[in-house]
Amino acid sequence: MMSISGIKPAPGALSQVILKQYGYKLKGHSGLIYPLIIVQLFSSLLAIGSSGTMSSGNDFISVALKTYTGDALLFLSFVWMIVVTSLLGSQPYRSIELSVVNSQAVSHASNILLILTYAVYAGVTSTLAAIIHRLMIAATLKENEFLFGGLHILPQDILLGIVAATLYLILLGAVVYLIQTFSLRSKGLGIILWIGFFVFGFGNVRIFDINLGKVLEFYTAEASLGIFSLKVFCTALLLFGSSVLITKKMEVKR
Repeated sequence: MMSISGIKPAPGALSQVILKQYGYKLKGHSGLIYPLIIVQLFSSLLAIGSSGTMSSGNDFISVALKTYTGDALLFLSFVWMIVVTSLLGSQPYRSIELSVVNSQAVSHASNILLILTYAVYAGVTSTLAAIIHRLMIAATLKENEFLFGGLHILPQDILLGIVAATLYLILLGAVVYLIQTFSLRSKGLGIILWIGFFVFGFGNVRIFDINLGKVLEFYTAEASLGIFSLKVFCTALLLFGSSVLITKKMEVKR
């Protein structure tokens, strides 16, 4: 990685410095992509054998309904996103980075661009892997079995899946990046936020008459893609902006 320590770029050149640093990081962390591909392919194979079954019949006919889901593919993409973003926001990584890039603004901006890139990549691959999963199920059907809906997949459905998955990954990346930023200030606070992330995000917690649980329903219950995108954009902007402000306050205290 090329060192730009000590350089004070002019406002007009700042974007070029950010893009160069982003390019260095993208190339330097290219190996992080391979685990995602391997995990998605592996989970596609495992998902073929996992299904829910419902059966019904009478004296003349018997019907068994098996349901398959590609949720595991998206879940593993979420796990991968958490690990990658945690790495970018960790103390060892920040220390090494600041020895090369003497600018928190460049560091944050290039990290955010990298997180957005990884979110798009994981969103695309998880959606395509779900299609491959459907093809694999169709190829393993027995003679008396058929796939409901066949293999007819509309392009707009694929695009919708990619956009939705990408937005969720961006939101997840922004949350994890903020938690890691708080962890730089206090490890204890970071642990509390990680616990809160899993409890409030996936649990159901009530304090007095206020339901603090199932925060994700604010996003998952949204039926309009436009409003959902606006929610994610505003939330991610707030979270990433908070990360930058927290780091600036830490610098002032030092």
